Amino acid sequence: MGQPHHHAQRHAHSRCHRRPRHPADPPHQPARPAAGFPRPRRRARRTCTNGGRFERVASSPVRPSGAASAADDDTPQRLFNRHFLLLWQGQTVSGVGISLSQIATVYWLLQETGSATTMGLVSMAAALPGVILGPVGGAIADRYSRKRLIVIGDCLLGVAALCLGFAFLAVDGAVGAKVAALVVSGVLTGIVSSFFRPAVMASIPNLVPTTRLSTANAMNSFSMTASMGIGTAIGGVLFRLLGAPALFLANGVTYLVSALSETFIRVPQTLPQAPPSMRALFSAFVSDVATGLGHVWNRPGLRNMVLAFAVLNLVSAPTGVLLPILLDQHRGLAPDWFGYLMAAMAAGNVAGMAFAGVVRIDGPARLAYGLTALFTMAAATFLIGVAESPYLLLAANAVNGVFMGIMTVAFTTLMQATTPDELRGRVMSVMMTVIGGTVPLAMGLAGVLADAVDQNVPLLFMAAGALTACVATVVGCNRPFREFIGTRLLGA
Repeated sequence: MGQPHHHAQRHAHSRCHRRPRHPADPPHQPARPAAGFPRPRRRARRTCTNGGRFERVASSPVRPSGAASAADDDTPQRLFNRHFLLLWQGQTVSGVGISLSQIATVYWLLQETGSATTMGLVSMAAALPGVILGPVGGAIADRYSRKRLIVIGDCLLGVAALCLGFAFLAVDGAVGAKVAALVVSGVLTGIVSSFFRPAVMASIPNLVPTTRLSTANAMNSFSMTASMGIGTAIGGVLFRLLGAPALFLANGVTYLVSALSETFIRVPQTLPQAPPSMRALFSAFVSDVATGLGHVWNRPGLRNMVLAFAVLNLVSAPTGVLLPILLDQHRGLAPDWFGYLMAAMAAGNVAGMAFAGVVRIDGPARLAYGLTALFTMAAATFLIGVAESPYLLLAANAVNGVFMGIMTVAFTTLMQATTPDELRGRVMSVMMTVIGGTVPLAMGLAGVLADAVDQNVPLLFMAAGALTACVATVVGCNRPFREFIGTRLLGA
């Protein structure tokens, strides 16, 4: 005879150890694979049913050998892992090309047009798309694969730079057509960068251990600054020897090399559920952008920090347009010296970033370093306006670079560490949009102001230094700003 029915039920229960699903339990939702990872295989396993019988059902996803899960890579154990180093390498290579292209643009415009207004307007055209599309780019970086945005962005930037170089070769002698080509290329570059930059900035915290985020930011900023320093150091000489088209073509090649390096990166990312229709997708984007703006605006310390740096950009951005005029018309220096000064700033920037990556700058120390940096940069900018010696100009630019590097690492780390991962792309894009939003206005005004004062550029540098000191004084007296900048980060 078999066992009684109630014994069979108890025996089945002892083998299963399954708790009945409670009506309040949430329904099971399979995890969506992280962006950039292959869809994991499923392996069948034996499981017990309510009646005590075993059936073969699909188990939870099993990762392929050697593949990491999104959860694992959210907290990587090593800073120098393959994925972060590939991103770092790609940014380093493209930075050289960017600096070569910038020097070619500035000095070609100065030689062919001699107009500070034209230089400012071309720079403004390149910066304007980032202001308009920045929040949208951040929302896309949170909703779509950041790796794909990075790779596709570098490819498009490379194609745009190559087209600019070939356009200069094709329309030899037509200054107006070349200026138009610079404007079109600048606008296209600005549009692509609006999606590319937030994706890069939002990816870094997912590629390194939380405790090494500050060092990772220092390395990333170091790579861009060092490579641009190399490019600017040789850019003036190469422009004089090879001309602008060759430098534009070199920029395009470096972008494509960077894209090739980044195709091998895996960026762990939890993607939201795709909206069912285009209308729902548009509504989701509007909601995403509003969420990012609201996150920044509803935090007074964060809001005041972003606004303060926007004002600082408005004051300091014109110096990039005005420095070649200062060197050429007021100091009588060759284009090579513009490269040397930018290289000095880059070297100082690297030193500052290295310092911020090694020395723990957290809590009240971040506030102290930040205010010291602002007042020191104000003095250095004022000195550029009065110094006659090129070596004093080199020293002032190097000092500006040191403190700029410290501020970049310290404040970027603060922004990343205090922002949830699902909002990071949007918040970083809001920061870049608001802070960078003053750049087009500043560059456009720089040329107009320079021509209005008969290109008395030294006076404008002295005014920029004085205004920077005023901004430092105002933010130093603002309590929400001081409290946010002085935030202590756990494990940072």
